[in-house]
Amino acid sequence: MSTFRRHHAVRLLTAALIVTLSLEAGALAATAAPASVPLTAAAGSTATMPASLGPKDAKEVEAFLDSFFAQASVKAKANGAAVSIVKDGKVLASRGYGVADKASGAKVDPEKTVFRIASVSKVFTATAVMQLVEQGKISLQDNIEKYLGGYKVVNPFGKPVTIEMLLTHTTGFEVREPNADNILSDPAQKPRTLEEQIKLVFPPVVREPGTSYMYDNFASSLQGYIVEKASGEPFESYMERHIFKPLGMTSTSFIQPKELEERLASAYDAEGKLIPLYYLSPRAVPEGSMLSTAADMSRFMNAFLTGGKAPDGTVILTPASLQAMSVYRSSIHKQVPDTTYGFEAPFVPGGTNGQHVITKSGDLDGYSSLVWLLPDQKTGVFVTYNANGDGIRDELYKAFMDHYYSGKKDVYGEAGFKPQAAAELSKFEGIYVDLRVGVLLTHVKVAGDGTLAVKDAIGGKQTLKQVGDSLFVDEKGVPMAFKLAADGQVSYAKYNNPTSYMAKLPTPAGYADVPADHPYAEPILALQTLGQWDESSAFNPTASVSRAEFVHAVMKRFALKPSANPSAFADTAGSPYVAEIQGAAELGLVTGNNKKQFEPNRPIKREEAAVIVSRLLELTGYKEPGDPAIKLAPDTGKWAVDAIRRTIQLGLHGPEVTQQNGIYQFHAKRALNRQELAAILYSLLLA
Repeated sequence: MSTFRRHHAVRLLTAALIVTLSLEAGALAATAAPASVPLTAAAGSTATMPASLGPKDAKEVEAFLDSFFAQASVKAKANGAAVSIVKDGKVLASRGYGVADKASGAKVDPEKTVFRIASVSKVFTATAVMQLVEQGKISLQDNIEKYLGGYKVVNPFGKPVTIEMLLTHTTGFEVREPNADNILSDPAQKPRTLEEQIKLVFPPVVREPGTSYMYDNFASSLQGYIVEKASGEPFESYMERHIFKPLGMTSTSFIQPKELEERLASAYDAEGKLIPLYYLSPRAVPEGSMLSTAADMSRFMNAFLTGGKAPDGTVILTPASLQAMSVYRSSIHKQVPDTTYGFEAPFVPGGTNGQHVITKSGDLDGYSSLVWLLPDQKTGVFVTYNANGDGIRDELYKAFMDHYYSGKKDVYGEAGFKPQAAAELSKFEGIYVDLRVGVLLTHVKVAGDGTLAVKDAIGGKQTLKQVGDSLFVDEKGVPMAFKLAADGQVSYAKYNNPTSYMAKLPTPAGYADVPADHPYAEPILALQTLGQWDESSAFNPTASVSRAEFVHAVMKRFALKPSANPSAFADTAGSPYVAEIQGAAELGLVTGNNKKQFEPNRPIKREEAAVIVSRLLELTGYKEPGDPAIKLAPDTGKWAVDAIRRTIQLGLHGPEVTQQNGIYQFHAKRALNRQELAAILYSLLLA
């Protein structure tokens, strides 16, 4: 349940488009007056006199945290937060900031205030798996079918999915994400059992197991189910008996008991509005339903970092298992790791400062968390807050690492490496599609000797320099790594999205009427590769697009669901796209005329297309109006001005839009043609 991280005007996620959260939460005030720890001018940056080799003094650590959370930029991002820092088995700080509930003004208490820690839960589920491995009840190399009661996984490859692959998220499963059915608003609603949920959504294997990394909620859910089967105990009971109780984590649970619910921090959305209390289905979700406090998390961190023993002497994990969970088991490149058993690589590029760091983040509606451990330093940090977004956790991570481990900076590449000639880099060229977020594309071209030109929806256009075999770094210091198959061809890449590889798409078949130098060749051929167009020897790039065809293209590309309801329009009954038109109408993307007609076969005007695209952006939460400084030609209808400004501002068009003497010619009244439709769809994917 971890959110896909990016900082961009528009982000396209899963089945629909979702925009970056604005995080306009209320004030965040420290529970105690902040001590004076000077920070540099940049928000969340390092102190002027960084400590060396980790935190040591509790008062200094508390002062560091108080100073960080006193910043106005941090206060604006959440109403309340809790944080704990441990080292060498001791709790150096356990602090609460701001309010757990705006209505009551109740302050955050790190011992008592409960937060949903979301996907940080996965660390605990993996811990349970490793306990059962120690007991011989599970083997890391077991075929998962051993625990599925006769269920046969749909797997066309001659290689089974193993327990180890579940832990490293390298199963090759098709994407399965939690959805609205997993959120319940009424406590009287009966949740599914874990077994029912597993059987309902069990995915097929669509990539060779063990060859690619994709953050996989289902894999963690299946881990919990296997814990049930191997232990003979319900998952939530197992976690309570074998992890929480021995560690003294009395304010932690995978279910939502009344006693913890009463102490749960209220959740707030991006606009600071209260999110009503909700429940999860199944009741215990191995990948993300855990409730906990900052103080309880310090108990787990200390046990994990100091030999695996609980205060009562119970061995939670042996040193061998702790080591197995602390080192990276999946990496696309030795300098670009993916996962351990239960943890993932830091999301802040180049932010380890030469230290070995393992992390796990988590997000649910109204809550965000992050835990990071430095096993070699026996140091751990946990932060949680009642809002969504990376701002606080990423800024605290960077501030902490720069303050306490500032002696060495991460450097990507190999000493003395000689970049390859452009001809040798040609194997990297092509279109890549994210394994988890299928609407996220990355386009790679050779820019010259040792350089690639890359563009995607996260980083925009970047020039990357080669610093090692199959390893490049962009202008911002973000690495891009490639994986080669046995035949030497590029199979996967990883860049900007730390939670998934991208698959290189096959070279498109092309069209007889779209030569390589065609001005719209890139979007047309990219979309052909994605299956947007039916295979044909001709594309007919200048043929007009009907209103129905435009709606169909948008609904198909972004996996928006057709409607099963009767059409609201009097003239769409004979259209093959009637269900998609009705679906678009229910989403607010299209309307009819005053005669309740949609005119499905009429060529769509460019200004009409711009308005539909603008509504699509609004549907995702994008609220910025078009830039009034963009001057349009006088043929633009007043009703379409803002939408056209938006499309120009975000570059959601092709080379047909021109500017002369400060005036943009959008050709608003002209019919949209197929090549221009391709440009719109492609630019949305790279927006």
